[in-house]
Amino acid sequence: MASDVGRCEHRNSCGYEKTPKMFFDEHPQEKERNECRSALPQHQKQETKTDYIPFDLIQRSESTGNNLMQYLGKFFPQPDLERVTKAYHLGSTRKGETIFPEIDIQGRCRTGKIMQYGEDGHRVKNERDAVDWLHARYMRQQGKKASDFRLRQCLFGEHLLAERPDEMVALTESEKSAIICALVFPDFIWVSCGGKHGFKPDLCKPLAGRNVLVYADADAANEWREKITQLTFCKSIRLSDWSKGEPQDSKRDIADLILEEQKRKQIKPTTVGDVCRWMAELDIPKGRITFNV
Repeated sequence: MASDVGRCEHRNSCGYEKTPKMFFDEHPQEKERNECRSALPQHQKQETKTDYIPFDLIQRSESTGNNLMQYLGKFFPQPDLERVTKAYHLGSTRKGETIFPEIDIQGRCRTGKIMQYGEDGHRVKNERDAVDWLHARYMRQQGKKASDFRLRQCLFGEHLLAERPDEMVALTESEKSAIICALVFPDFIWVSCGGKHGFKPDLCKPLAGRNVLVYADADAANEWREKITQLTFCKSIRLSDWSKGEPQDSKRDIADLILEEQKRKQIKPTTVGDVCRWMAELDIPKGRITFNV
């Protein structure tokens, strides 16, 4: 505002007064300039502080002693299970639950998803969906509310990006899928966004400058194909077409395909007795099939 705007307040006032309205009537261009300045934010919003889980808690829980690893032990050798457990710092609870820690690219643990799996390798679901969070348990142990923890999630497996800066990155929906894929294709860095709706540019920022291959679940392929266009900060990114042959209502993921193949490998070789039994069931006359032993 100009210096001549105001009113004389001296005891022996001269009676001078010039109001802001009078000033803007004389200088209308200044009114527009003042309105523009008022529309600008006065100060930038401060970034919310992020809390972290003490890393020694992650290290103490790290083990293959959970129900998911016991199930995967049917298909993969123990050294491989120990390899991925160490790489991802997978943990176990006393109840056999699996802890999937979210460790950021600086090596700090933001939280961890805690899930229970059944003997069939599928997630146990009940009224609460059998999912808990590491930060929530950490706060409850201190007699505090989970909401008091300043949480900012990151990709599962994000810490591996710093350890392996030049390797191809593969992204899945679930943490379990990332682990199973890492068992079979260890040359890729497998990360997970933690759910269908977790595939967001903000969460994927650490993938900037990387070559990324995305493995959407069968029921999310179309949605993720559109979302990929928002990840312009990646060096290259494309959607795998693994689910191209899946039925329209399929909800399977790439890990289901891998485990299906692992199960096929375990099928015992066909014996002469098996063929004879099938011939009887199909009413095939004896002598129609010749065995070369």
